[in-house]
Amino acid sequence: MIFAMVALPFAATFALYYPDERHYTDGAMHMLQQGGWLAPHTGTGALRFEKPILAYWVVAISWRGLGVNTLAARLPFLLVSCGTVWLTYRMARRFTGNVQTALLAVIILVSQPLFFLSAIRNMPDALLAFFVALSAYGFLRLLALNERTAAAYWMAYGGAAGATLSKGLLGVGIVLFAWAFVYLPKRDWPALKKLWHWPSLVTAIALGASWFVYIFAAYGKAAWRPFFFDQVTSNLDGHFWTPLLRIFPFALLVLAGFLPWSLTIGEGIIRQKQIRGGDLPAIIRKFILAWTGILILGFSLGSNVSARYTLPATPLLAILFADWFSTLKEEALIFSLRRLIIATVILLGIASSTIVLVAYEWHAPLLISSVAAVFVIALLIGLGVGSVRFNYFPQPEALGLSLLAGWLILILAAIPVLPSDSAMQTAEVLQKIHGPPQPVLVVDNQQLANRLRIQLGPKWSVTQSRKLNPATVNNYKYFVLSQTNAQAFANHGWQVRVTAVEPRPGTVPEIWSALKARAVPEYLDGHGKKVYLATP
Repeated sequence: MIFAMVALPFAATFALYYPDERHYTDGAMHMLQQGGWLAPHTGTGALRFEKPILAYWVVAISWRGLGVNTLAARLPFLLVSCGTVWLTYRMARRFTGNVQTALLAVIILVSQPLFFLSAIRNMPDALLAFFVALSAYGFLRLLALNERTAAAYWMAYGGAAGATLSKGLLGVGIVLFAWAFVYLPKRDWPALKKLWHWPSLVTAIALGASWFVYIFAAYGKAAWRPFFFDQVTSNLDGHFWTPLLRIFPFALLVLAGFLPWSLTIGEGIIRQKQIRGGDLPAIIRKFILAWTGILILGFSLGSNVSARYTLPATPLLAILFADWFSTLKEEALIFSLRRLIIATVILLGIASSTIVLVAYEWHAPLLISSVAAVFVIALLIGLGVGSVRFNYFPQPEALGLSLLAGWLILILAAIPVLPSDSAMQTAEVLQKIHGPPQPVLVVDNQQLANRLRIQLGPKWSVTQSRKLNPATVNNYKYFVLSQTNAQAFANHGWQVRVTAVEPRPGTVPEIWSALKARAVPEYLDGHGKKVYLATP
């Protein structure tokens, strides 16, 4: 519940907008406007087969039920992430039999930045993390707990089917990995056959493959070539030895994603000179480490080193880290929870105090952010003193809540900037123009075009073009332009006005000078990128 409440303000705004979100909102908008629900399209109307269909459907169905807006696009992914949190708790408690370890696994998971970001964005990442965790839970029930129940089989293969429809071949990968994990160590064919459950396996294949079969049959090379490039070819880059150069950065990203918990665990392991397992069975620890290693090794074959690629292992790693943490005598460590809480409270307290100082430079309505920042400071002090000094509540919970409070501080810091979102301002101007919705052309700004489609809704036709084509000018009523193109329209007698100013970050010395001069609003306005609207 706390995780959802902290994440909700981010899901409802463009505060942490990620460019890839446009693919799924644009595709969903095309489904609502044109009615084609099987072949996803881009904002320009071109077919897009790089990713499977499920994320597009989720956004489109949510919009149909809740209306077209930012929160409705992201809410299903936030709810799915809450399901992943519950599933992580369920797995940890089932595998360890320890409620405290299960709670700690949840705390570690929700304080992981990558998981938090996936929860507030309308992208397949949240769906993939949930379905892979569900599939892993099913397989581990079969392997570690020896539960040969229909529910375990359906979870294993049903989760894999959902992962396949979410992001492609990784759904197949978790099944092949589980089979290899059982068979390869001892070439144990009978043990492998025990993982086969034909009703769930056949159903999963039918569900997971049905959309692909239709698309590949209907569109041929136009479908399977971009999909194969995205899933395979683009992840193969360089010489045979280049993955060795990327494995270490990937491993560092995994550890960095679990800061500060990984500091305490890492120090404890180094001091103990061995990795001690807690209540988690050894076979589950090996499964988690092997799955994480396979992801790192597989994606190290490509040219991109991104923490997002390890997200399918994040819930399982949270359980593993919680189990390792339960074996430590962390009070004697340099990176003990007590010291981490104190450091976190001090750093976030300084950040909150800075927000108070900056917020007072705006008008009264925006002083709400400063009042909220004061509340966050009081919360941090209460968490720090209550857990470290008086032991009112466990220190892991205090550290986890403090880290979540960091996201609140971030949204409070963004409040003065959020009202200047260019899509929101431009949409308000267009909606105030009398008459029915007219075609809009956004020139050279894909992200603005995507956000503008969401703000205006399906009744408006918003097209994006990299360059202004004079031959198509008569096809549109309104033009959203940069300063360069706006001057050309003004010279030809069009009415041109500024509809929005996009804040652009400056240098650190410039920002520091603005803070000292108490002129942050003026600095942001002066360094903004203006958006123009041209009308006849």
